[in-house]
Amino acid sequence: MILTADYAFRNAPSIGVPYKLDGTRTLLRMLARGGAVTAAFVGVMIWLIPGGSMESDVMLFKMGVTIGTVYAALAFWQASLPPSPPSVEIDTAKGELRLVRSEGNNQRRVIERCAFEDLQTAEISGRHIAFWAAEGRLLAEITLSNATAHATLLAVLRQAGKLD
Repeated sequence: MILTADYAFRNAPSIGVPYKLDGTRTLLRMLARGGAVTAAFVGVMIWLIPGGSMESDVMLFKMGVTIGTVYAALAFWQASLPPSPPSVEIDTAKGELRLVRSEGNNQRRVIERCAFEDLQTAEISGRHIAFWAAEGRLLAEITLSNATAHATLLAVLRQAGKLD
């Protein structure tokens, strides 16, 4: 039985990717958005240049610049978006929790995999369950509304010794 739930992480744990707390990521995203706005502005303003002639070679040049700036604006805007949050998959048969990020072409990349035995603890508050990794960091939080799935997960966690 596999249970899945999407949860929006602030900082999704990713093995091999160090996180910095100096604001570099935010600054780069702001610069990318500024580049997108600038490229769109250039694409519009090239048609409003005073004194521009209506000859075919000039119009073709303007069209080429406009198409290039539209593609640049879209690329900058796409680069400025935050990464999509991973989804949480709980495999009760294997007794593990996986953080999975969906990528293009329906491909999935496993960011982190943790067996229930390797967890530090699991905290339960009603239907809300928080999983803590061995080093004391929050691994995932889920809320299950299905009573059968909730009971099955609790039984597996008790068997692994992660619940009181």
